Amino acid sequence: MWYHNGLPALDVPLPSRQEMCQFTLRPVNDTVAQFCQNIRNEDKGIEIVRLYAQNDNRIAGSTSVEHLLLQGNFKLRVNDVIYTVDVPSFPTIESNSKMGSDRLRKFDDLKSAVASLHAVMNVDEFKAFRERKLMERFETVQAELKPLSEVRFTKARIDAECEKQAQRTLWYTLGLMGLQAGFFARLTWWEYSWDIMEPVTYFATYATLMASFAYYMYTNQSYDYGDHKRRRRNILFHRKATEYNFDISRFNELQNLARSINHDLTRLRDPLYQHLPAARLASLLNEDPRKSSGGNPVEEVSSC
Repeated sequence: MWYHNGLPALDVPLPSRQEMCQFTLRPVNDTVAQFCQNIRNEDKGIEIVRLYAQNDNRIAGSTSVEHLLLQGNFKLRVNDVIYTVDVPSFPTIESNSKMGSDRLRKFDDLKSAVASLHAVMNVDEFKAFRERKLMERFETVQAELKPLSEVRFTKARIDAECEKQAQRTLWYTLGLMGLQAGFFARLTWWEYSWDIMEPVTYFATYATLMASFAYYMYTNQSYDYGDHKRRRRNILFHRKATEYNFDISRFNELQNLARSINHDLTRLRDPLYQHLPAARLASLLNEDPRKSSGGNPVEEVSSC
């Protein structure tokens, strides 16, 4: 083996034609497997081509030629003949290897710096474009909400009326429960005796449980006083909204849209998301705002 124009060259005898063939090795790009395959391609009569270290251990095909030369002398087996390859001393091979590694490291650092700069530039451009689009949408939503905002006093009046009627319903229920208790008390201590009224009160209690279960079957909710009041209030609100021509679905849709835009603007201006890649920032902004704690609370009208 010798070096020609800075590259190692190796003369290998071909058994079929009984002649020498020169192979030029590329330390950085070639591997042992590629070198062996190149020898087979030159002579179809070659079946076995392997490389061995000085201690007769086989050298793996994935080993680069650069590392092979750094190990020193090695053995080349062509079919059944083994040749000893003397690697000549090349003073600059180690320094070239180190310089190559340093160059690769510097190249990786340069690529990282370029990628970071590209990401920052894209993020700024994306943020400006996204903020402009969000502001346009927000102005459109505000323009549509303005007519509804002018009738907010109507909604407030409907809310007040529904709250009073729902509270009045609870007071009526309490009054009926008091009348029932007084009626049973009179029958127990004045008209009849406890022995007669005990089964009556049992069936009255059981009837109350049946009514609670029927309420659950009808509404898919347990009979809770707060939930019952809220349900009654919503029913009354939808009924009165129809009377006042108040579009509940459109009102809720615009309120949700305004909340979503405010949430996106808040996250877009958040310092924590200043240096994220544009793709990651877009995915974060497309998340459902209801899954996070951010965003401004808005007033909505619940359905029945």
